Amino acid sequence: METDVLVVGGGPAGVACALAAAEEGSAVTLVERHGFLGGNLTAALVGTLGGLFVKGQEGFDYAVGGIPRRCAETLQGRGQAYGPVPWEETAVFPYVPWGLKSLFDEWMEKAGVRLMLHSCMTGAGREGGRVEEVTVWRKGGEVRLRAKAFVDASGDADLALAAGVPLEGSPVQFPAMNFYMANVNVAEALTAGLSTLKSLIHEAIEKGDYDLPRDGGAVIPTMRPGEVIVAMGRISLDGRPVDCANPEELAYAELEGRRQARLLADFLKAKMPGFAEAYLLDAPAQVGVRATRRLAGRYILTREDVLGAASFPDAVCRSAWPVELHAEGKGTVLEFPPPGEYYQIPYRCLLPQEVGNMLVAGRCLSANFEGQASARVSATCMAMGEAAGTAAAMAVKAGKEAADIDVKALQERLRERGALI
Repeated sequence: METDVLVVGGGPAGVACALAAAEEGSAVTLVERHGFLGGNLTAALVGTLGGLFVKGQEGFDYAVGGIPRRCAETLQGRGQAYGPVPWEETAVFPYVPWGLKSLFDEWMEKAGVRLMLHSCMTGAGREGGRVEEVTVWRKGGEVRLRAKAFVDASGDADLALAAGVPLEGSPVQFPAMNFYMANVNVAEALTAGLSTLKSLIHEAIEKGDYDLPRDGGAVIPTMRPGEVIVAMGRISLDGRPVDCANPEELAYAELEGRRQARLLADFLKAKMPGFAEAYLLDAPAQVGVRATRRLAGRYILTREDVLGAASFPDAVCRSAWPVELHAEGKGTVLEFPPPGEYYQIPYRCLLPQEVGNMLVAGRCLSANFEGQASARVSATCMAMGEAAGTAAAMAVKAGKEAADIDVKALQERLRERGALI
């Protein structure tokens, strides 16, 4: 099979990448291992879109535009999302996972993207400084896909690994498993608030009544009567974060995540107002993964870049999300850029070393541990995906490598698409 742009991974970065490339005139194929799109947002029930907003003078402004803003406004217009909801020094955007699945399906169909669902990339063929093809296993056997431009939006840098470009693999962050609870008295739970939940968690940990994995968390109403998403998990192995790029540890994380879901549901039923008659409705299709492999690309985003609100001449998107570290013990460390400010992500963070016709988008961007801990959130990943897809289409149209396109022209086109840089 042949295509102009091949995207590996159908999460928020991959969907935005495929949509942008198709809207820019390229023939696009998207390879996704699940039978649906959305990545962590749908498969792992993240529950909120992070990274959409930056605190302004009178409330919250969008930190990103283009496709992520289009996504948020469409969901909100359909009654399938609400916000901004203030959280710490920023805000989040709760959404209905089913609504996001449906919207992404509609986008791909309308744009003419060829979807290869239930398909896993198994390898890549590289000749010198170019990726020539990838191999994909799907029902019926293995197929080879050739393309002019390739984008790794797998989250785990699977294509980059197969292509043999430089990567970083550690440290990693704790994964977590969110889950649904139903028959909740949502009004009573919201009246009690997150402060009550946090106090109850701390009390349980101090007394040793429940072996809770984390000292905080949230319950997120889904907008469906009596239903919430619970985000209170933290999965460790011998006290350290599980490495979800390791297949044995990933299997352990799935089992441990479901065990924690049962424990946390019992805790909420016993202790939290509004949960006395609630029950655990379902666990997600997969554990929620925050970090595995990262590209060691042509620029490495750092903690100093985030906290210093860094700007770059080759910037393609921006973010105001904090450095959010789930890396030690039961707590979470948050370090924000200066109030009301944001940092930029340079195009070089999407470019591997050694290979010219491949880009990376999403949480496996070129960043160090702390830089990735900020840039990994969904709205920022969608903005990176839009930039990568637009760049890939421009490269195909010009007959160039993605690494060699005119970045000023890319920035101009992204602004025309409504992106904020």
